[in-house]
Amino acid sequence: MSPERQAPTRRPRVERHDYSYTPFGTSSRYDQDENDWWLERELSLIENLLRDKGEMKRGDIGDTLGCKYWGPRRFARALKAGVQQGRFRRVRRGVYGPA
Repeated sequence: MSPERQAPTRRPRVERHDYSYTPFGTSSRYDQDENDWWLERELSLIENLLRDKGEMKRGDIGDTLGCKYWGPRRFARALKAGVQQGRFRRVRRGVYGPA
């Protein structure tokens, strides 16, 4: 080989690990207790708002309570859980009212 042309060098080997990244963290009992606490708080906020204001559209409930800061899908889960528990009711599509 000429000095201008050298053999390609190999990349150093990268060690492989037995773990990988996942966007879903592992769950513990503490996490479940904390999630239950937050869900209860969110349910009581929605329940109290509907009791005070009466029937409201889903978007108006979310805007009033600032649910965009709660986290992904938390508002939808809270609405579903509240209806299932009988804490408030779904009047029609996209409208909720007090129980």
